[in-house]
Amino acid sequence: MRVYMAAVSLALLATFALSSCSQWPGPEHRDVSMSAIESIVEAHCKPDVETRDTLNSLGAIIDVQATELQELTVAVETIKSSPSAPSRSVVPSPVCVTPPHSTASAAKTTLDDSKVVIGATEWIHLVPPGQYFKARIDTGAATSSISAKNVVRFERDGNRWVSFDLDTGEEAEPIHLEAPLVRNVRIRQASFDDIDRRAVVRFDVMLGESLRQPTDFTLADRTRMSYPVLLGRSFLKDMAIVDVSAKFLHPRIKDGKK
Repeated sequence: MRVYMAAVSLALLATFALSSCSQWPGPEHRDVSMSAIESIVEAHCKPDVETRDTLNSLGAIIDVQATELQELTVAVETIKSSPSAPSRSVVPSPVCVTPPHSTASAAKTTLDDSKVVIGATEWIHLVPPGQYFKARIDTGAATSSISAKNVVRFERDGNRWVSFDLDTGEEAEPIHLEAPLVRNVRIRQASFDDIDRRAVVRFDVMLGESLRQPTDFTLADRTRMSYPVLLGRSFLKDMAIVDVSAKFLHPRIKDGKK
């Protein structure tokens, strides 16, 4: 009897199990499961694509660096195989400095276009009176000027003349001269409203060995100036170039002094 009841129980359990398995999973379970699976697959596959792109980029960079390294290696081998170049000294070359008071022996005084280089200050020889004066070279002044006092205009044989005391710029006494009056000029002083009427005379000027020509000078009191003579661009035109950093490039020729 007990055996019979056990067999019946087993048969009922088997029937229940078979009926339950035939109903699961249903369509709704299959849909949910497939959607979840697709999401999971997509989530796992997407990082794989990004990782693959990153790896491809890194691979391209590595290829470029490998090419550059190969080129550098070839360049190094080429340098090693070429004859060795002489080594260069790191000691700077000495710099030659021209002294402020340079002379003709220490400076180039003639350019390739035959123009003479003169300093900001030079010795010039004037006739009359036949002696040297220190002159400041001023390219900003159109005309030349010389220091003179006691200027008196007069006539001689129907011609206009002028007498004056020429300031030498030294302790020596002024030189009294008389010369033909070339013309009169009117100069307006920068600090005054009055117009100064000045006489103009002509001197033969010699500067160095090559610059010689007659030049007009206005007579003015320059005793407060550093130099008795100012040489303007009317003398320098087409003949000379001024080096403002140099002085006395040309020696005094007549008496052999510098």
